[in-house]
Amino acid sequence: MKAAKYSVWALLSLVFISLAIRPPVASIGPLVEELVRTEFLTLFQVSLMTSLPIVCFGLGAFLSPALVKRFTLNKAMMYVLFVLSVAMATRLIGGFPALMTSTIIIGLAIAIANVLIPTIVREQFPDRIELITGVYVTLLAISASFAAAIAVPSSDLLGGWRGALAVWIIPAVLAIVFWVPLFRSKSVGKITSVATHAEERKAVVRSSLTWGIVFFFGLQSGGFYSILNWLPSLLIDRGMSAVDAGSLLGLTTFVGVPSGFLASLLFRKFKSLSLIAVVMTTLTLAGLLMIWLTPELLVLACVITGFGFAATFPLSLTLIGSRASTSTQTTQLSALAQGWGYLISAAGTFGFGFLREVTGTWDASLVLVSVLTFIQLFAGAVAGRDKRIPAA
Repeated sequence: MKAAKYSVWALLSLVFISLAIRPPVASIGPLVEELVRTEFLTLFQVSLMTSLPIVCFGLGAFLSPALVKRFTLNKAMMYVLFVLSVAMATRLIGGFPALMTSTIIIGLAIAIANVLIPTIVREQFPDRIELITGVYVTLLAISASFAAAIAVPSSDLLGGWRGALAVWIIPAVLAIVFWVPLFRSKSVGKITSVATHAEERKAVVRSSLTWGIVFFFGLQSGGFYSILNWLPSLLIDRGMSAVDAGSLLGLTTFVGVPSGFLASLLFRKFKSLSLIAVVMTTLTLAGLLMIWLTPELLVLACVITGFGFAATFPLSLTLIGSRASTSTQTTQLSALAQGWGYLISAAGTFGFGFLREVTGTWDASLVLVSVLTFIQLFAGAVAGRDKRIPAA
């Protein structure tokens, strides 16, 4: 009964955590033009602001095991949620120094939460891991698309970008409220630790599966965050209004919500995921090429791209969870995939914006993301093989 009680609180908190960790990043893209205009930012500064959170996603992933060891899982999550909420509030001060400092802290907090959530799901819902993971991934997609779609309208309604970003502090605070029973619990989460064994780490590092997963995760994430942060600016440069550009970004992220949920439930039915990885990556690549080469088919291009991103993200999580032989290896693989993967993603996202400033057009940026997605085809073929990392 006691475990069930904590599971209810954990589920409620996970719902609001899922609604809180994508919007702080997803809301920025549609607001870039306003930030440039009102805060006098350059595109280079905006490129830093959009790519640094993803760098932090990588660095934070490496920090997570030590944090759990020091404070226990439940307390670590509470501290992360508190820091996230405070950083989201201090970001509203404005000005480049405050924006950058808060953005870095937000990125680190989200990174640690990203690593902690699978462990929480495994501990609180051991018999429903696939279902809860599917719900989590779906809520991430919904919150990202909704945040992108309403960023500009809420800015107009609430007096500027500060109001548009402030609304997303609410789910973070609610996540804290629902996490209090687990934070105060003495019987749940106290035994949680992330054991690190040199032999297991060596087995993970030496496996080609590991690096296939690292690059697959990093490249699909790089494509997603490039589009998430820069598609509105690209569309505005093509003559679209800020509201319509934000709405189209919302369509891109929202269209794959049903497919992402179903995919997360179905992947485990297949032994080899290589073909699925190649097909879904090809779909993403086709959508990106259409955005570049066929602007008259922009809506269709965004729909196709959205479906591709929606499938490759849960696929990368499934690969992390299914290709290790032990729980220790899973922890190591998750840290490597999210750590190095997000660093790869950050470089791609920064390059997307930087090439626009250097060349004056979006063509080179779209070539970059298309080439990286093409490389993702090969990483997916390697990562999806019906093999496991050998036990040490």
